[in-house]
Amino acid sequence: MNILRHRNTGIFLLLLVSVIDLNYGQNIEKPAEQKASDSTKKVRSNFLSDILNSEERAKTDSIHPLPKIRIGGALRLNYSYKNYDQENMDRLGDFGFELFRLNADIDYKDIFFSVEYRWYGNFNAIHHGYFGYHLTDRSSIQIGIHQVPFGILPYSSDSFWFNATYYIGFEDDYDTGIKYIYDTSSWNIQAAFYKNPEYIDSERYGRYSFDLVTDDIQTNQEINQLNLRTIYKWKLNDNLLMKLGGSAEAGKIYNKTTKEKGDRYAFALHNNLFYKNWNLHFQWIDYEYRPRNPDNVSDKTIQFGAFMFPFEVSTKANVYTFNVSNMLHIDGKYLDRMKLYFNYSQVSPKEGYGSDSKQIVIGTTLIKRGLYAYFDYIFGQNMWFSGGPGVGLTHPEDRTWNSRLNINFGYYF
Repeated sequence: MNILRHRNTGIFLLLLVSVIDLNYGQNIEKPAEQKASDSTKKVRSNFLSDILNSEERAKTDSIHPLPKIRIGGALRLNYSYKNYDQENMDRLGDFGFELFRLNADIDYKDIFFSVEYRWYGNFNAIHHGYFGYHLTDRSSIQIGIHQVPFGILPYSSDSFWFNATYYIGFEDDYDTGIKYIYDTSSWNIQAAFYKNPEYIDSERYGRYSFDLVTDDIQTNQEINQLNLRTIYKWKLNDNLLMKLGGSAEAGKIYNKTTKEKGDRYAFALHNNLFYKNWNLHFQWIDYEYRPRNPDNVSDKTIQFGAFMFPFEVSTKANVYTFNVSNMLHIDGKYLDRMKLYFNYSQVSPKEGYGSDSKQIVIGTTLIKRGLYAYFDYIFGQNMWFSGGPGVGLTHPEDRTWNSRLNINFGYYF
C-alpha cells in the first residue's frame, strides 16, 4: 500500500515537472521569422478592428483619434408602366435592375472626404467625389465634384425622379470646382467656382447630372461657372421654420465649332418651409443661354444630356416649382415612416422660345429602416421624361398629357 502511494506520488511529480518544462519551452525566444509573422497578424487584426470601430474609438481617444469612416451603398430595382410606349404597355410594364452604388465618407480632425460611384443598367458614372477642410466651426471648403449651390437644397422635390428642374440642370447637379460654405443657426451662404461639369468629355452621355452635351450639330459645353446662394433661416416658433433664399449662377458656353464663347445666367428665389410634419417648397427661376452657334444652328434651343440620352431645351425660360409633403411617423412592425407628396413644376419659355412643359407627380414613399419604396404617378405635358421630345420645345403635340407609373424598391446601407 505504501509502495503504491509512493508510486502515485512519483507519477504526480513527474507530470508536474513536464508541465513546468512545457510552459518554459513555450516562453523560449522564437525565431525571428516566426516573431515577424505573429507581429504582422497582430497589426492586421488591430488595423481591421480600428477601421470597423473608428467612430467609437474617436469618441474615447482624444489624444490619438482615428478617422471616422462610414461605408454605404444601395441596391435598387425599378418598375415602370408608360402610357406613351406601346411595347411597354403590351408587356404590362417593365421591372428590373436600376442601380447599385457605393459611397464612403471619411472625417479626420479638420479634413473630410466624400465619394459615391454608381452602376446603372447601361452605364456607370461618378455621383460626387471631393475632399475638404473645416476652416472654422462655421465655415469649410470643398474641392472636387460636389453639389452646385443653387435653389432649394438638397432637393427641390420629393419624388424619386425629381422635378423638371433636375432635367435642365438646376436640381441635384454636380460639377467640378471649389466651394466655400458658411453656416450658422441663422444663415447659410455658399459660393463656388466650377471649371466644367463632372466629366470634361462633353460627348459622354453616361452621366448622372444633366449638363450641356455635344454631337455633330449641337456643340456647346459648359465652362467657367460662378454660383452664389444665400439662405436666411427664419424660425417663427418651435413648429414653423422658413428657409428664405436667393441664388445666382453665371457662366460661359464654349462652342466647339465656332470656337467662340457665349453666356448663360440663372437667378432664383426660393422658400423651403417646415411646419410640424409638413414641408412646402416654393421656387422661381429665370434662366437664359446665349450660345455662339454657327449660322445654320438655332439659338432658341440648346442640348442637355444624361443617363445616355441627349435632348433639347428652350434657351430662355422661367421655371416654377410648388411641392407639398407630409411625413407620417408610424413606428410599426412593418413600417417606420410614410411620406405623402404632391409635386408640380413648370418650364415656361419666354416669348418666341417655345411652349410650356409641365410635370405633376403624386406619390408616396414607404420606409422601413434601410428599405425604401417609392410609388409615383407622373403626369407630363411637353415634358421629356414623360414622353415629350424635350423641355420647353414647340411641337404639334404640346397639349397632350402623358402618364407614367413608377415604383422603385431600394435597400440603402
